[in-house]
Amino acid sequence: MVESPVDWLQLVFNHLPLGIIVIDRRGHVRLFNNRLSMLTGYQEERILGKPFSDLINNPDSDYNKLLQTLATGKEYQNLKPESVILLNAPSSDFRANTYAIKDKGGATVGAMALLEPAGRQQELENAVIKAEKLAILGQLATEMIHELRNPLTAISGFVQLLQQKIGRNSELEYLDIISDELKHLNRLISDFLLQAKPGYCSRTQCSINKLLTDVAALVECEASLRNLKINLETPEDPPPIKADSGQLRQVFLNIIRNAFDALPDEGQLFLQCSGDKQLGIVRVVIRDTGKGMDGQIMANMFKPFFTTKESGTGLGMFISKKIIDNHGGSIDIQSEPARGTTVTVTLPVA
Repeated sequence: MVESPVDWLQLVFNHLPLGIIVIDRRGHVRLFNNRLSMLTGYQEERILGKPFSDLINNPDSDYNKLLQTLATGKEYQNLKPESVILLNAPSSDFRANTYAIKDKGGATVGAMALLEPAGRQQELENAVIKAEKLAILGQLATEMIHELRNPLTAISGFVQLLQQKIGRNSELEYLDIISDELKHLNRLISDFLLQAKPGYCSRTQCSINKLLTDVAALVECEASLRNLKINLETPEDPPPIKADSGQLRQVFLNIIRNAFDALPDEGQLFLQCSGDKQLGIVRVVIRDTGKGMDGQIMANMFKPFFTTKESGTGLGMFISKKIIDNHGGSIDIQSEPARGTTVTVTLPVA
């Protein structure tokens, strides 16, 4: 039974997929794991404490890179294994790296060699190249999306002018459809741009009261058209927060619009804010009296592209969570079918 930390370390050391050998300042073997034992044929118990030079054909420190690292502190990467130790396995399948082991004062007190499959190095290089390509593609896509927004804005403006000139007749229905689809495209673009750069925040000190009041004003017209009642409850003097107010406004709008979609006409929405100076947090609770959600929907709520709406992008709550996470906060959802949903957003104070 494994109990002590030393036993655990020994167990982990011997299960590593890398071959490892450690020598002390005198050049004697101090550690030699099972993986390297399999690759060389040497048994750990027979070589521990023995001079490393006994294990190699050429003990010249000018040739052997592990001894050179011990002597000079210089480390080597991507070596052929035979420049460190001879293997029973084909040497072309492996690469060796050497590292100096130093004490607190910076003096070299030992050296270590790691042997790993050669393909691993190539995999790492390929992963770096792939990441660089994806970064370039992401930058190009973001720039293209920005360019798409300009003509869409112009088209939306002309559609609104036509709606005013035509008045109420049958042709206006087609313009309404065009307008709705343009709004949908703009939502897609906004969601994409937030997803492309959600980690960037231009944070300033702001009032959570003002933020919620502004958001309530933005949705007031939509609420009145459906006879929805918005109940806003804010404290007199909540502690300020340091945040990107534009991003937080987007989060609260996403949550409220989801609530509107779940509410029947003449339903109610409650916006409540409270501050706890002792805990150093501000808490925003958004509660609706809508149809609620089952466990399966809640489990997928923050996954990208998950949506229960025909015209939804499936990115709203995914991006909202990333924004709140980037602000050092948290977002929690409680819901039951036919009993409504409560979303709690917690943010640190400034």
